[in-house]
Amino acid sequence: MGDEDLNDDIDSGEESVEEAGSAGASKLIKILMFVVGAIAGIFVIILISYTVSKYVQERAYQREQDIVVAPPPPPLSHFSLPDFAVTTKDAEPHFAKISISLGYEDNVELNTELIRRTVQIQHLVNIILRGKRYEDLDSVEDTVALAEEIKAHVNVILISGKIKEVYFREFVVN
Repeated sequence: MGDEDLNDDIDSGEESVEEAGSAGASKLIKILMFVVGAIAGIFVIILISYTVSKYVQERAYQREQDIVVAPPPPPLSHFSLPDFAVTTKDAEPHFAKISISLGYEDNVELNTELIRRTVQIQHLVNIILRGKRYEDLDSVEDTVALAEEIKAHVNVILISGKIKEVYFREFVVN
């Protein structure tokens, strides 16, 4: 009986060593599976990133290729107004000298109307300019806004056509 108990103890010890070895192996396998999964995930992310960036580059290239170079429009006919010399509306007035040309599509009737209404157009422009301060005339954005304002006011009084552009041949503000 003593031998059988000893053999049972030895057998149970071998089983516990085998269970411990298999538990350690299963932990190692789990760790290796996580590492392999992480590496595979990184490769998938890199593959997706590469595919997306390639697609974006191709679309950008296609947009660049779709640009159609059109010839510039023909130059507009122009009507030059006499020079304007005004002072600004500031507490300490500044002097402004401005030369303006009105650009329009070639239209004989509009040219005749502009000649007939020159004094009226000068009056409108003088009123607009006298209402400006130095801060309203000192930047490019302000100059473009002034051109649009002049164009809008002149177009209101014209019947035979419309002004397309206002050109400043000279624009000096001291």
